[in-house]
Amino acid sequence: PTYNDYLGLAKDSLLYFDSRVTSSQMATQEQLDQRYSDLFTDRPLRLAFSGRLMPIKGADHLPLIAKALKQMGVAFTMDICGGGELEASMQKKIQELGLTDSVRMCGVLDFNNQLIPKLKRDVDLFVCPHRQGDPSCTYLETMSCGVPIVGYDNAAFTGLCEQSAAGWVTPMNSITKLARQIAILNQKREEIVTHAAQSLEFARHHSFEDTFSRRVDHLIQLSRPTDEVAQSTPNTVKRSLVNPQKETAQ
Repeated sequence: PTYNDYLGLAKDSLLYFDSRVTSSQMATQEQLDQRYSDLFTDRPLRLAFSGRLMPIKGADHLPLIAKALKQMGVAFTMDICGGGELEASMQKKIQELGLTDSVRMCGVLDFNNQLIPKLKRDVDLFVCPHRQGDPSCTYLETMSCGVPIVGYDNAAFTGLCEQSAAGWVTPMNSITKLARQIAILNQKREEIVTHAAQSLEFARHHSFEDTFSRRVDHLIQLSRPTDEVAQSTPNTVKRSLVNPQKETAQ
């Protein structure tokens, strides 16, 4: 949303998506095929969340979403990875709601050696009830693992879904509607596979090294004298949002 707001003031703005995942860390199609090899059986849907356990991340809604799924008859597991101020209260709520058989608090995982491998191997769908519409790294890092996201309609996630054609947006703070969307996907698991591939394809254009390189190139261009820039780039260049490796003169 910030990019759109400032584009009218700075036509040479660069849209980029923050991520710490390199190209070599991204999931492969073979890994997606292996992960979803038994998806069309009766096994429980594997859900996950990772991040800071804070109200702005909607972490307090995770046990309630899980409870709603139980009431809807959805077979699932949910791994909650991370730490923060809500950790103790969430653990208590999980016990109070009788969710210990399906919801697990995994603590803070090492990003490279534990979290990324877990997402690529063990997660069907990422549950993201973020209330704050900041450009969270979580989005691209999850998509880099070929894991599609379902989440609240904050400004950042809504915009990302529009750009990537991947993921599902539900109304802010509506626990029931988010859970219902998961229940629908549980019955239409082929949509999860489709969005997983679309998520990964989008993320491939926004790896850490490619994004860093584009940002450096952008800063170099902005640092050059105005007349030099005018001679070398007669028209404002706007990088493609979906495939940033292609540029179109405007």
